[in-house]
Amino acid sequence: MKKSVEIIGLPIISITEGKELGNVKELLINYSNGTIAALVIDDGKWYLGAKLLPFATISGLGESAVTINNSSDITTITNQPEFEKLLEADIKIIGTKVLTKGGKIQGKINEFSIDISGKITTCEMEKADGEVIELPSQNIVTFGKAVLIVADSDEVSTISTTNSPEVIESAPIQPEPVVEPIITVEVDTPAPQTETAAPITAEIPAAKEQPPVDDSAKKFDDKHRKFLLGKKAARRIETDNGMLIVEQGDEITEEVLQKAKLAGKFVELSMNIQ
Repeated sequence: MKKSVEIIGLPIISITEGKELGNVKELLINYSNGTIAALVIDDGKWYLGAKLLPFATISGLGESAVTINNSSDITTITNQPEFEKLLEADIKIIGTKVLTKGGKIQGKINEFSIDISGKITTCEMEKADGEVIELPSQNIVTFGKAVLIVADSDEVSTISTTNSPEVIESAPIQPEPVVEPIITVEVDTPAPQTETAAPITAEIPAAKEQPPVDDSAKKFDDKHRKFLLGKKAARRIETDNGMLIVEQGDEITEEVLQKAKLAGKFVELSMNIQ
């Protein structure tokens, strides 16, 4: 998942043209379904009207840049009139008050996260006492310009991001305690000739299973890598200390991508393909 703060400000890079097309100015929110409809682009030509990148056309959403196939993916209000209503609504989410359907103030939103499809998954809500909790998107009823409406407390459950032992909303069901299995290992030890050696047992706790890792960010990178594989380098790419990553005209392979990533030249490589 990506937080909004990790996306705003990123450069927009055209992979096929190898050039920068502007920076992400803000996220255009579709308040009807809780998704990111498009990225609003600042290309220094505000007087020509808003430039928009539909979220569905994004090739990669990485740590250093947003990549697209071609500059033709960027559109305007004239070509996408359905975005005009969303721009006029001007939904920001961050900074809005959180109110239950019953009219009780819960706090305000500090940040929100999206998944690989652009859907808003969670919002970080700061309560009046300063405690911050994660508000799942399924608990959100309405995305408003000044107020975000959520279900009443007896209908929702929230996750605390602090160490407070208090129950934030409805009390969660406590899982049954897990008893770790004990592995018994027999160890033979020397015994006196007149006695029979007895096995000694040692108790070793079983290794705990590691929790699953969220791979949504990896999916973005994989999609970008697959696009680059097989392309040709438009110019010679080197590391900062002069070591060759790929020669001009050579094919981009997995080895080349790995070298570029380790040397911090991944974006530069993406901008110089043919």
